[in-house]
Amino acid sequence: MKKINKKTTVTALKNSVNLKKIVRKINVCPIIGLLIIIAGAYAFYRFGIVATVNGKPITRFTYLRNLEKQDKKQTIKQMANEALVFQEAAKKGITIDKSEIDTQVASVEAQIKSQGQTLDAALATEGMTKSDLEAQIRLQQMVEKLANPNVNITQVQIDEYLTQNKSLLPAAYTKEQLQALAKTQLTTQVKNDAIDAWFTELQKTAKIVIR
Repeated sequence: MKKINKKTTVTALKNSVNLKKIVRKINVCPIIGLLIIIAGAYAFYRFGIVATVNGKPITRFTYLRNLEKQDKKQTIKQMANEALVFQEAAKKGITIDKSEIDTQVASVEAQIKSQGQTLDAALATEGMTKSDLEAQIRLQQMVEKLANPNVNITQVQIDEYLTQNKSLLPAAYTKEQLQALAKTQLTTQVKNDAIDAWFTELQKTAKIVIR
């Protein structure tokens, strides 16, 4: 009877175990690769495709490229104008407190709620977030402080406005409500005119190069 070599047996067992490990690794590698491919395909479908037409995809790259062609100058001009305002505000030491922004947001939200909507729903309809709204309010308040419009609406102006726009005014409003509405509209108009004049002068001294 052949004598069993214990050393040989131990080595064989180790080799067998190593072989099993190698086999498991070989079997696992294709699975991992498949999962990576699936994850990549899902990511492309979820984030790389903006629409499909009869099963054919429109990629986000194509969308962004066309969007840039159509809206490039307008968007860049808007960004340049905003940068100009921020630079001027920094130069003049003008800042907007968070409390001022919160007050305006609350006012907007109250108006929207009175129309039976929520702020989030109204913003979503416009493709905006609350952060976008706050940024717009900050910019608007900076512009108003920089333009510093002289808003002094007289009763004569209010009466003229109500007479000229009588057919457009809400029939259900009381006299006090109509007076308040007229004052708000006139105030907005005066502010806008002052801001337009201020910004036109600011642009004359600015060096804006759009490539």
